Amino acid sequence: MKFTCTRENLNKALNIVGRIINKNSTLPILNNVLLKTEKGRLKLSSTNLEIGINYWIGGKIEESGEITVPTKLFANFISNLPNNNIEIKSREDILNIKCGGYKTNIKGLDPKEYPLAPKLEMEPIFKIKSSDFKKALSQVLPAVSNSESRIEITGVFLNFSELNKNKITLVATDSYRLAEKDINLKKDNINKKFKDILGNVNSIIIPKDTIQELIRILGENEEMLEIIISENQILFNFESASVISRLIEGKYPDYKQIIPDKFESQITINKNEIINSIKVASLFSNISNNSIELKLLNSSKNLEISSEISDLGNNNTKIPAENINKNLNILYNHKFLLDGFNSLNGDKVFLQINNETLPTILTSAADKGFIYVIMPTRA
Repeated sequence: MKFTCTRENLNKALNIVGRIINKNSTLPILNNVLLKTEKGRLKLSSTNLEIGINYWIGGKIEESGEITVPTKLFANFISNLPNNNIEIKSREDILNIKCGGYKTNIKGLDPKEYPLAPKLEMEPIFKIKSSDFKKALSQVLPAVSNSESRIEITGVFLNFSELNKNKITLVATDSYRLAEKDINLKKDNINKKFKDILGNVNSIIIPKDTIQELIRILGENEEMLEIIISENQILFNFESASVISRLIEGKYPDYKQIIPDKFESQITINKNEIINSIKVASLFSNISNNSIELKLLNSSKNLEISSEISDLGNNNTKIPAENINKNLNILYNHKFLLDGFNSLNGDKVFLQINNETLPTILTSAADKGFIYVIMPTRA
């Protein structure tokens, strides 16, 4: 193999594929990145056997070939080179790198031993703008559970049972809060044969690690993302990269039953003001349950946010609020509240409340397709 490219493009590619690589003593080749010339570009591949990432960069190919080299060493070396063109050549198990006055040789491993990610030859189920999907994933990700005791809620639930209505839904929950995001798709971006391709499958669960990688890789642009689904895997294809991942097996809980279908109060507040007041209140929050108190007084034009630690002090903040129609004192986990308000779009947000024990809904005027449900805590 002989290939020339810019240092900037190679460095970016290594940062993308290198994140999923963990030190693996049982299968050392998994610590390597696979370099392979393919269709006029250089493809960099990595896998941890749960997620596989491919990333393509342009350049000049003089000789075709492939090799695997230690990812960390290769990436660290490239990151310290000047912003000039880089020439890489492979001869048997040695990768030779030249850039300006820098020259090095890195010993690699046989690429034939590298575990190849399975290929999904099926047609895409639907396409969506990268920036839209990234934004939606970022909104629901904070609610994903970190506990392995219930594996089915350690990922994001993707429900496409309403594709015939041009809609998909993303859901995440950890049993204490829940985030749901409806996404409307353009009819032309949905495969007309999706029912034949999916069969009886109308939902999947995507692992949290995969969601985090997608958010990191996806751009804030108009690029279209193709989503291909098989029985136990999902493939995300976009212009310069692809991500393939296993899916989580199991049945997602019937989350709809915990979302209140009506509420007694809808309080209107400014998002930045409530976020700032929660951050201040968190400084005096009991570390055992992270609780802060939201106090509502009937006919008041202010929402009070307070907290206290007996040996440190206390805090009470009032912010303007509209439509307070009852007296309530409700405790919430401040971290969960912040995640919820930070996930909302727009400046005008709503607290939809029934009482001190039932779930509260956070939503906004700017994004009616997203709701964040949070359970009050107990004193």
